[in-house]
Amino acid sequence: MNRSFYALLVSQTATNLGFALYTMVVVMHLYAQTGSTALSAAVTLISAISRMVSGVVLPSFADRFRLPALLIFSQTTQLVILLCLALMLTQDVSALTLIVIMVLLAIISFFNGWFSPVKSSLLRAVVPESERVRAIGLLSTVDQTFQFAGWTLGGVLLSVLGQGAVLGITFALLFISVGCMFLLKRHGKKHEPAGLRTEQGFVAGLTAGWKILHRHEGLRVLVMMDLIESWVGTIWIGAVTLTFVKEALHEGEAWWGYINGGYYLGTIVGGLIVLRLSRRMQGKLTVSMLLGASLFGVLTLLYGFVSNSMLALLLVLLMGPAYQIRDLAQESMVQNSSDEHTLLKVAAARSTLVQLITMLSIAVIGIVTDVIGVRLVYIASGCVLLVSAAYGFVQLQLRKKGALLEREHQ
Repeated sequence: MNRSFYALLVSQTATNLGFALYTMVVVMHLYAQTGSTALSAAVTLISAISRMVSGVVLPSFADRFRLPALLIFSQTTQLVILLCLALMLTQDVSALTLIVIMVLLAIISFFNGWFSPVKSSLLRAVVPESERVRAIGLLSTVDQTFQFAGWTLGGVLLSVLGQGAVLGITFALLFISVGCMFLLKRHGKKHEPAGLRTEQGFVAGLTAGWKILHRHEGLRVLVMMDLIESWVGTIWIGAVTLTFVKEALHEGEAWWGYINGGYYLGTIVGGLIVLRLSRRMQGKLTVSMLLGASLFGVLTLLYGFVSNSMLALLLVLLMGPAYQIRDLAQESMVQNSSDEHTLLKVAAARSTLVQLITMLSIAVIGIVTDVIGVRLVYIASGCVLLVSAAYGFVQLQLRKKGALLEREHQ
């Protein structure tokens, strides 16, 4: 791996860890000041909506600016808005301060939403195809590890150091992320002048990624699988997993933590496994993705039937590697689908669709769980995941649409 890749790795880790810490600060502050669970939950909702909107408009900005410059601008803007947010958190709570806090949150989340699509495009630019599966695996493993640490230790840091110090850590992390952007150097390419990519109008830029997703047969299948899996993926949000632990496993909150921690540990182990298998996966991405998707569906289905806590914990541990193999193979296939700037439009459109479906699913999952019961929710979700894997097998393997994504697009 080259220096540019490690700069991207550090930037991603610092950004996501900082985002987790500042979100915890705001949620805990609002809950402590108002006692309102709804207001605290609104932080997540506003963040999701803002990130979805940012994915819609990003392609039009990307046509006019170099990608590292876009990230530097977005990270710097987040630093400035985060300073304003820190000042607002020192004020007495009122209707006006709550509105201002929510607006500032929306702005930070909007610019934070640029990071993932731009990172995907830059990864293709700085890492050669032969190293890409390994690079994606390393990015994912390090990210999962630090996010796990951030969400796990964030509460401890808040109680020991206080809100001000944790926000200070977030500032430092964003500074590190910005600094890493200056170290990027594209693999075998020169930076293009910003003015070379302004042929498209603003509206055309908004729709470019959607048109590519519609035209590209292989990508269309991947996105359809994404949407199906995102719809049932919300079974792993806190409220549903807690209900399963209490009603199906007959355990307390401690086991809720074990199940969540077990899944994160599984994804970290899965990332390490993919790193070891990365060279074998190269050229066998379709088979790897379908194998991981099928295994994840089977494990989810079995999880819905279990009543033994230890067996449930073992299943979620095994889900991590299955999900990582599926996810990293799929991400490599998307990377191979198009050139650097087209990839950004594809990533932005795909991200917007997935977040929209996830938000809709979150809105109804609680109601569905209450109506049919939490155990049946997991069983049905496992069946849906297997249907998604079967759809992918027919389209990508039997109809050979996956062949378009096995090698890098030139």
